[in-house]
Amino acid sequence: MTNKTNISNVNIPNIVNKSAKMKKVYENIDIVAPLPVSINILGEDGCGKDILAEYIHHCSKRKGNFVRLNSFELNETIKEHGINQLYSLFIKGQNGTVYIKNIASATIETQEIIFNIINIVEKELQNNSPRFISSSNRNLSDLSKHNRFYRKLLDYFVTTIDIPPLRERRDDIEGLIKILLKKNNKTNTPVNLSQDAYNILLSYEWPGNVRQLENTLLHSILHAVNGEITVSSLPKEVRRKHTISTKATTIDELYKFAKGLLDAGLHSNSTDPYFEYIKTVEIPLIKAAMDMSKGNKSIAAKLIKINRNTLHKKLKDYNIY
Repeated sequence: MTNKTNISNVNIPNIVNKSAKMKKVYENIDIVAPLPVSINILGEDGCGKDILAEYIHHCSKRKGNFVRLNSFELNETIKEHGINQLYSLFIKGQNGTVYIKNIASATIETQEIIFNIINIVEKELQNNSPRFISSSNRNLSDLSKHNRFYRKLLDYFVTTIDIPPLRERRDDIEGLIKILLKKNNKTNTPVNLSQDAYNILLSYEWPGNVRQLENTLLHSILHAVNGEITVSSLPKEVRRKHTISTKATTIDELYKFAKGLLDAGLHSNSTDPYFEYIKTVEIPLIKAAMDMSKGNKSIAAKLIKINRNTLHKKLKDYNIY
């Protein structure tokens, strides 16, 4: 099995750093990118470590290639082809950047070989040596303490850039939606987001981070209705989580409202807590049914699953329509 080396000219990513945490990340990049120092990028899966590595390469103004390597495959490459193959891969990054993705997934033996080959390459190429960047979803220092990461390789990386998960930089979601919608829309016509779908995307927790957001938008574009992403266009998982969250919030608000009514009833005989509570929850239901049925009372009654005469009485009692 040979390592699938990716050598490319970097496409400069659109930067979204409206949140305070991401502004800090890019401030750190501005400082370290021009310097010939090794960097480890730490963050959860899907938070954009690969893109950030490319951005650092761009900001470094290095003229060489950006070489992307995967640690899972490096294990097999060394096993099948020996250390000379790793040396050849690193040399391809001369005057550029070698990015080792998921470095904690390399075995301890592979990590030691990586460290040794880096030293050889840097001695041979000196000022023309590539800059080495790694990424991990686990803290390398913690792994080293448990003998799960090679200590000398840990010490080699001068600085760590920590990318916060998307749920901790919610101010960036709006900008990411705009960028990712444009990136993933392969149709000949613009695709718009309905307000309800947009609100769900903004409020969702995104456990899979930016990668999940991008996959969600790609799915939604494919299921758009007449050029518009509606709630039904969103993946079931996103809709389900939103429904659970909304239901919990609604119940909590209704509970607070009920306590207020009961308290008011204790101090005033003119307040009927039960009637006021039922009225509060019934009116939106009836209005929704009347809107969906375009004012047809028979259809509205069937939607609510009550008798038409009962609906008529409630419309009159609540002065609806």
